[in-house]
Amino acid sequence: MQALRVCCLAILLGLNGIAAAQTTPDAIRIGIIPYLTPSLLLSLFQPLRQHLEKDLGKPVEIFTAPDVPTFARRVHHREFDLVVTAAHQARLAQVEAEYLPIARFSGPLHATVIVSKDSPIKQIGDLKGKRIAVTDRSILVNIAISKIFADSGLREPAIQYLPVNSQNTGILTVARGEADAAIIAHFALDQSPPEQRNAVRSIFRSPELPNVTILLNSRIGANLREQISKSLLNFPQTAEGRKFLEQSKYQDIAPANNEFMKSLDPYLAETRRQLGL
Repeated sequence: MQALRVCCLAILLGLNGIAAAQTTPDAIRIGIIPYLTPSLLLSLFQPLRQHLEKDLGKPVEIFTAPDVPTFARRVHHREFDLVVTAAHQARLAQVEAEYLPIARFSGPLHATVIVSKDSPIKQIGDLKGKRIAVTDRSILVNIAISKIFADSGLREPAIQYLPVNSQNTGILTVARGEADAAIIAHFALDQSPPEQRNAVRSIFRSPELPNVTILLNSRIGANLREQISKSLLNFPQTAEGRKFLEQSKYQDIAPANNEFMKSLDPYLAETRRQLGL
């Protein structure tokens, strides 16, 4: 009888643990990696927020962070219900914080080096001795371009990296002459105001890289997870979704399968090193 009571207690405790782990939040908190300034991010993702809010019948709120390491720590602490982040950091969130990958933007991602429109710089080799605006070094486009630079013999101090908080700040820094070049994702140009976009030009574009990925907090109950996944994958079929994907140059939304996520493993060691995780 004592053994039976212990067994029943263990089952009850297990059920309570499952109930505690599975939640249905009153409002959905979306965390977006700060690759653009907050005002641009909020404006860009507003159609997606409104679409989810309508489909789910509950408030949906957008959050970001002052910098990428802070954002990564908040993801690691599972502060968001839905996360929109760089693919390699999405894999890190899956492996270390039990986030569930559900979708990805399927358009190509290219790491791009830009200079001012009237700059004499024509190619990567011309960057020796130049100032290069760069966002957090853990960002995938920065990891990719840094390797390309190193393979071309460009390492610090032969080049000087100037830290900036966002990619559109990097564009502005180049346009104002405060940096000679900047490393950005190719679509950051299209997502920036025309006056910034028209002040610069690209001198290099990398081979295709994995694009931005969307994850769900595993604490969210299965029914709500299914609702969110369905809503996200249906978004491209709506007029607002098509407009968002065209303006952002993300092109489409596709499921993030296991093969895609595992393909990101080669980036994890450098990502952890850059983030200090």
